[in-house]
Amino acid sequence: MTNNFVPAADEVWRLQNEPGPESEVFMRSANVGHYANLPNTRQGIYVFAPNGLFLASINSNEADEVEAMLRRGLAKWAKVPAGERYLAKDPAPMASRLARPEKEYPVGGLVLRVVSRDLPEAKPAADWRGKAWNQDFAWFRKEEARAFLPQSPAKGAKTNVPRPLVERLARFHLVDNVRGQTSAYGEGTIQKAVLVAEVEAVDAGKVSLRLSGETKVVEGTRGVEVRLLGSGEYDTAAQRFLKFEMVALGTRWGRTQFNFRQDEEAPSPIGFLLTQAGDTPAEHVAPAFHYEYGWR
Repeated sequence: MTNNFVPAADEVWRLQNEPGPESEVFMRSANVGHYANLPNTRQGIYVFAPNGLFLASINSNEADEVEAMLRRGLAKWAKVPAGERYLAKDPAPMASRLARPEKEYPVGGLVLRVVSRDLPEAKPAADWRGKAWNQDFAWFRKEEARAFLPQSPAKGAKTNVPRPLVERLARFHLVDNVRGQTSAYGEGTIQKAVLVAEVEAVDAGKVSLRLSGETKVVEGTRGVEVRLLGSGEYDTAAQRFLKFEMVALGTRWGRTQFNFRQDEEAPSPIGFLLTQAGDTPAEHVAPAFHYEYGWR
């Protein structure tokens, strides 16, 4: 089945609300798909021709249901005349003018994969919620990554990572998105945001770091409070991290509209794992709240 499709993923709000050839192609299909009569969202999985011609769609996480939808779409594709499958004009020349968030990818900086999950002590539900986890990416530009080290890295030297960088983690990445979509924390919601980097060793320009700290953010009736512990290795000649790993363990409480905590607003344990991402195109996915970074 996979040999018959070109898979792609994108952020649906942008496709629904911002101009561009990819939005036009997607909306041609989405406006006649499974949510055609709903005013707000076109979220889901779609099969369409390269010109946006609708073939099939569904919004489901069940593999059997998705497979059946793919087979319906493939059967319909086989009946579409070749002249009705493609756009009359190749939109590729417009690519350089599209304001896609991936263009802000911090080349030479620090890119972290952030995985969130409930901890076993939370006594999770027996259904899908008990196995739920989520992921995001956190971005730091090259000069921001360097700020994770003391100015003069020598064994025993310590520095506080600049508070704005720690707040970026707390507001946008250490959020309760384990089960579903959530919102970022607003400005002024940070009660703690401390991350200390201590140099454990320096060997041939390679700086080994120990990271420790804590964050607490509270907004209305929801919040997250965690302790941070991690390590890293920075190459001073190449001016980049070679390794980075950090855990954030603590407590979450409250809920947002779509994060499936309607029956679990009481405090419960949560954990985050932050590891250095690779540099493949598949890992150039923009952070969920990149638009809050203030980079544009």
